[in-house]
Amino acid sequence: MFRTLSEAEIREFREKLCQGLDLAHKKMLKEKSLHNQKVVIYDNGKIKTLSARYLYRKLYGKKTSSPKP
Repeated sequence: MFRTLSEAEIREFREKLCQGLDLAHKKMLKEKSLHNQKVVIYDNGKIKTLSARYLYRKLYGKKTSSPKP
């Protein structure tokens, strides 16, 4: 049925999971910034609404261009 994962398999799974979540987060911010949308974050015990463009630039140091019509 199910088998127990080794420590190495658990570590590899965690790394892949974190990489996938990071990539999904980056793609979400990029897409939202292209459409000038906002995101809601939880920071230091407070809920904040920020521009996706601002957060994308702050985290990744890159500008996103507007979508072409």
